[in-house]
Amino acid sequence: MAADYEQGVFELSAEPLESAALEARVAHPACGACVGFTGTTREENRGQRVLRLEYEAFERMTGPEMGRIFERCRAEQPQARLRMLVVHRVGTVEVGEPSIVIAVASPHRAQAFAACRFLIDELKRTLPVWKKEIYADGAHWIGDRS
Repeated sequence: MAADYEQGVFELSAEPLESAALEARVAHPACGACVGFTGTTREENRGQRVLRLEYEAFERMTGPEMGRIFERCRAEQPQARLRMLVVHRVGTVEVGEPSIVIAVASPHRAQAFAACRFLIDELKRTLPVWKKEIYADGAHWIGDRS
């Protein structure tokens, strides 16, 4: 079965993410814009040098929750024809590597930009994916894991 990018496709990946390849998956002849967001692991946070991140996901909940996020995104722009893909890493992510890639294609750039921003903001707020920052002298979970 072909992926339904107009509804939105979400994947968790233990493998490194290739932004260009993921953006190509949403491309369509009807779309004049493709907007991508790639979130990478930075080397410093909270005043400490980060060695790597470790991501955990509540896999049985991430798909349904991301489905609700896609639904809200479509409701924000009911006239827009959006093609959306979100791929989030799980496991160990080294500094400089992508942790998340969001790709949105649309006939018009304003709609693609708005959808991409909505998706990252909402998933950061509600998606059951957690990250642990690993430092030379310890580790810290970011966000609420309850």
